[in-house]
Amino acid sequence: MPRTISVASYIFKRLQQNGVNHVFGVPGDYMLKALDHVEATGVKWTGTCNELNAGYAADGYARINGLGALFTTYGVGELSAINAVAGSSAEKVPVVHVVGLPRRDLIESDALVHHSPGLSTLYSRREKLDNLLFRRMHEHIADTGFNPLQRDEEKIVRSIDETISNAIKYRIPSYLPLPSDMVAQQIDETHLDRPFLGRGDDPKHLTNEAVEKILHLLYWARNPLLLVDRAGMDHPNMRKLLNEFVRYSGIPTLTMPSGASMIDHKITNYYGVHAGPVGQIDTMPYVNSCDLVLAFGPMFSDTQTLGWSVVPPETKTITVAEDHVNFFGEKDETISISLEMLLKTMTESLDTARLAKPDTTSLGDFRKISPPRVKNLDEPVDQTSFYLRLNSYLRPHDIILLGNATPILGGRDFVLPDSSCRVIASGLWFSIGHMLPAALGAAMAQQRSPKSSDDAKRGRFILIEGDGSFQVTAQELSTIIHQRLNVTIFIINNEGYAYERLIHNRDEEYHDVAPWDNSRLPDVFGSAKAKQRAKELGEQYSVDTRNICTWRDLTTFLASKKFDNGFDGRGMPGLKLVNVQMAKADVPEKFKAVFESAGKNLD
Repeated sequence: MPRTISVASYIFKRLQQNGVNHVFGVPGDYMLKALDHVEATGVKWTGTCNELNAGYAADGYARINGLGALFTTYGVGELSAINAVAGSSAEKVPVVHVVGLPRRDLIESDALVHHSPGLSTLYSRREKLDNLLFRRMHEHIADTGFNPLQRDEEKIVRSIDETISNAIKYRIPSYLPLPSDMVAQQIDETHLDRPFLGRGDDPKHLTNEAVEKILHLLYWARNPLLLVDRAGMDHPNMRKLLNEFVRYSGIPTLTMPSGASMIDHKITNYYGVHAGPVGQIDTMPYVNSCDLVLAFGPMFSDTQTLGWSVVPPETKTITVAEDHVNFFGEKDETISISLEMLLKTMTESLDTARLAKPDTTSLGDFRKISPPRVKNLDEPVDQTSFYLRLNSYLRPHDIILLGNATPILGGRDFVLPDSSCRVIASGLWFSIGHMLPAALGAAMAQQRSPKSSDDAKRGRFILIEGDGSFQVTAQELSTIIHQRLNVTIFIINNEGYAYERLIHNRDEEYHDVAPWDNSRLPDVFGSAKAKQRAKELGEQYSVDTRNICTWRDLTTFLASKKFDNGFDGRGMPGLKLVNVQMAKADVPEKFKAVFESAGKNLD
């Protein structure tokens, strides 16, 4: 008798085989039976406060782990999560979204099941309910190839494998609907022994042709530049290969803000973030002088390019994406590639003696920029130099997450201690509230991963978040505490939405947020119970808070071992919540004119 396994167990086993040890979500009745199969397969269920946060957490998990997963119920659950899934799609983050559906016969008969669209005027014109409407909504942002109405075992198994494989291969979300009557359907367990489809190369790729053409142009250029972002590039092997090419080539290299940690900051030909006139060093004159820009994984969104004003001209830009190279924006000059093979071959084939040696004097050295001297330590903290002062706080193995508010501006100029540090920041989607649940997911991926090194597990997760953005998803602070994760959160408290204040009518009440007492939130969100649970397990867990208002407060904080719970073992692991009080509407000085200019262009 062949051994069998349920379809639900097969899904979670396949996810686990691809490194997913935690699934995020909120239970719902269409998924309850499937939930019984999660922990039985060795995967851990992590309940979040809502489905949107589950999607953000899965996104953060995938940015560290290479693949993430969330599980929601039909209709109300999946649509609550769709914003996060769309963000993962926009930023090339591989996430599998498992959705619990009604029974197949109810879907096929158009039954009026709860959470379905119902008989509104819109749907009555179509003369049917269309219980797969939400699957079609996902077609625009995810791979939706899995057919939930199929019954053939081989087709079900192949479709599950392809759905997970496509997320990994194409760095996109995949939508995996699971009808409740398919959950317990038995299939042959030996399917699990088949080689997983995984990341594969397009057999039609012409990588060698692309390499030959790129190298020819690099040898021709008198002033070449490498410009690096993270779209499709942000997984360990690609980062390693990319850094090897940058280091070996010696070509001057900049990153876009969302790719700030893609390149090891110790590589001498790396010159920091390309932010043009709002950077610590204005990189725009040098970029304008370049005659060839080789751009890896760029996300040239308006927000991270100052309204496209710092984007190099297409006419001198070669764009390398995860599966193709485009030359100078010409549609007929696009070549299909294997990215891994391209990076390896370029490094192996490059003759550095044939490369020009450009004068990089104007790029300076971002590593040597010091914060302005403070004359009076009792003056209030401001964002113009706050981030520069945090450089002394950063340690190897730190993961820094920048909230989609003013932190994403100031944090782009961090100087990272070594290649084990990473910065996670949006480059395109910029959804407010994203980074707190993402910090939950990222910390789960690293601190609870069986394959992470001990040093990496003890590394800190440092979230720098605006007060308005924090309030959107603050509930997940309770999950971070409940899971006893080692996370430090800086809340930049400038009494509301500072971006928007400077863009339009700064004194209007709609820019304000309620004045929370942030330092008391851990008590409300279960810190006492988390510490007691840790004690019962023979572990330690601390929850500490600090309010910072002046430079003296910040200086004392930075010297405190209590808050320096890093990889070197100092301090007790736990939550550190630091409320940093800023002036109302305070933003980094160089960005004030940017936002005021944006306001003039609203029409």
